[in-house]
Amino acid sequence: MRRFPRAIAAFLAMATALVVAPSIPASAAPTVRNPGDPHYRTGLSTGGQGHVWAGTHRIAFTNVDPDPLATIYLRLWSNGVLGCSGGSIQIANLQGGTVAATSQRCTAVEIALDMPLAPGARTSISMDLRIEVPPENDRFGFHKGLALIGTALPTLAIHDDAGWHLDPFVDLGESFYSIVGSYRVTLETPRSLDTPTTGVLVDREAAGPGRESRTYAVRDVRDFAWAAAHLTRITGRSGDVRVVVSYQPDAVTRRRAAARLRDAVDSMGTFSSAFGEYPYREMDVVLAGFASFGGMEYPTVIFTKPARLTVAHELAHQWWYGIVGDDEYHEPWLDESFATWSQYLPFSPWRACKKYSFPGAGARITNDMGYWDAHRGEYGTIYGGGGCLLANLAHRFGLHRFTAFLRSHARAHWLGVARTEGFKARIEDAAATYLPDLDMAAYWSTWRVD
Repeated sequence: MRRFPRAIAAFLAMATALVVAPSIPASAAPTVRNPGDPHYRTGLSTGGQGHVWAGTHRIAFTNVDPDPLATIYLRLWSNGVLGCSGGSIQIANLQGGTVAATSQRCTAVEIALDMPLAPGARTSISMDLRIEVPPENDRFGFHKGLALIGTALPTLAIHDDAGWHLDPFVDLGESFYSIVGSYRVTLETPRSLDTPTTGVLVDREAAGPGRESRTYAVRDVRDFAWAAAHLTRITGRSGDVRVVVSYQPDAVTRRRAAARLRDAVDSMGTFSSAFGEYPYREMDVVLAGFASFGGMEYPTVIFTKPARLTVAHELAHQWWYGIVGDDEYHEPWLDESFATWSQYLPFSPWRACKKYSFPGAGARITNDMGYWDAHRGEYGTIYGGGGCLLANLAHRFGLHRFTAFLRSHARAHWLGVARTEGFKARIEDAAATYLPDLDMAAYWSTWRVD
């Protein structure tokens, strides 16, 4: 989630609680996404406020294509916040390859490997890394003592059946696309600086007077993010998952933080029951005071306003983006629409929406971020419009059957990547059984789903 439209609440319909039904089977053809099996190993150090981080970054990967791999690309996504002149994320002293003279809008760096990598072979590259967090009230920025470090670690770009994905950073929303990998990140900080992160703390040791080194590890995630500030934490549990809410006491009261913890625990339980058990040990919720949007999701950590539905929305992204991935530049509705519909499940499920008033002739639920960047006033379509579509389907199939369908859909793409064409095919298969009189071609046309 990025620019979360307040108007979404107008599309609400109150309903009954969640009921589980038998799953609806379907299958999807596999797509090769290369490089494969990425392992990221990072060590960074910072000063008093967590605004500047410096250290090393290593990436190991396998060539899963049938042809030799001579060139890869690194995504330095958050360089897009200030643009190429900002230089927020800098790499140097690359080992294992050579940085090409050209780059793609400074968020994609081309690297020629020292030797072409044979099919099935594995190699690694390493580099010095420097991250300068800009003074922005943003998912990548510091504001009033809180530093948020989202999409800051260089990650491997994907090559699939559509070629290399080097799409531009779009500040309006998400434009990220990655496969799951493992991370082991060591952060050396002043002892008083709290660092809620992706993953779990696996090691902690002294690193000099007043300083300590903390190592976090996690497998099967698409990215790694963290916050840095002097924070207060409160904890709860959702089944076997530890839920941690971190907040600044001068910005959020303990009472409000406790309410959001309850919402987070309820949401995690509901989503695990509805879509599949959460596969990680911890979920971190960092409460922030964003001015122009609601929050931002990352694997096992979210940055969010202290509002019930916003917290639930960002936690829904743990399934729709985190567990079930998608190409967020080309098909942003696959996580934003799904998270919008899902955010109401823990409280009052959205299961009826007759139609959506599209804001323009070109607005389609399935438009890419290039379109929304050029038509920013219409961007709410993938929230309100896509959510309305899913609510309409929930009404037609019945809430119990529809949530079971989403669970089956999630299972089919668990830790993988979903596409619109696959989702449509699965809905059409289900409609042939449960809604035989529904003209699916006309239905998709009415809802502007390509």
